[in-house]
Amino acid sequence: MNRFVTLSVIICSVFAVFSFSGCTDEAAEAEMNRLKAENAVLQGQVDSLQKNLDSLTAYGDSVKKSLEKLDMHL
Repeated sequence: MNRFVTLSVIICSVFAVFSFSGCTDEAAEAEMNRLKAENAVLQGQVDSLQKNLDSLTAYGDSVKKSLEKLDMHL
């Protein structure tokens, strides 16, 4: 009888762990999806800022060349 109770407790514990892990997996998956979406937004911002930086760098190089032509070195 004692073994039956112990075995029942172990089986119930295993089922409880699986049922809790199912909830945790859904919550973890939802968090991963949220973070992926946030990552995509941030990557878009980084790309946009990189384009602005490239544009400003090109403009700065152009201004520098113009000043060099006028013999007005920076």
